[in-house]
Amino acid sequence: MSKSVTIRLDEAFHERLKARASAQGTTVTALITEAAQRELDEDREQFLAGVDEFAEHWDYFQERFGK
Repeated sequence: MSKSVTIRLDEAFHERLKARASAQGTTVTALITEAAQRELDEDREQFLAGVDEFAEHWDYFQERFGK
């Protein structure tokens, strides 16, 4: 069962969402739902944590393995 959620957006942001949704052949609701799902994706969180860790050690990788 799905639930309905009401959010308030300023007009300019809503227009940007509508344009993006149209360009992707989807709806504003689907676009917002996909963004929320991505934000809550645990695999995404783990990936981003790994990226952060890699970035912290970038200098070491450059020294060790070259550019």
